[in-house]
Amino acid sequence: MKRGMIIACLIGLVAAVGARAADEPPANPTGERRPTRSGMDNLLPPHVLEKLALTADQKTKYDALDASFKKDVAKWRSTHSSGSESSSSTGSTNSVSSTHKGPRELHKGYIDQLRPSLTSDQTATLDKALENMRNNRGGHSGTNSAAKPSTPPAANN
Repeated sequence: MKRGMIIACLIGLVAAVGARAADEPPANPTGERRPTRSGMDNLLPPHVLEKLALTADQKTKYDALDASFKKDVAKWRSTHSSGSESSSSTGSTNSVSSTHKGPRELHKGYIDQLRPSLTSDQTATLDKALENMRNNRGGHSGTNSAAKPSTPPAANN
């Protein structure tokens, strides 16, 4: 009798935990991760900031630049999202290319403002991180094409 009660309680507990888990959304659903439009929510990603190991004064300077950068990017996005219909109707290639240059030019300008406050080691670390970010951004299609060489057919010969 005791064994039957214990089994019934365990079954009830497992069912309750399973039902609760089904009601809660996953902590990081794969379909919910949304990349930013330009990939620029911050002036520098957190992992780069960790590598730089900024001093308190440098961190204050960075925080001010980051806040200003976010405001400028938001302003740029708001002006260009409302004007995108007019630029697409004209078909001007200059407006299309300037649409893509805006955030990049802003980012480059703010990075140039940050550089004087960094040490030579930090500047080298920053340059390396920026280069890695550029390579990773452009390298997604390259990694897929590099994985496509047909080694199995060569093995069949």
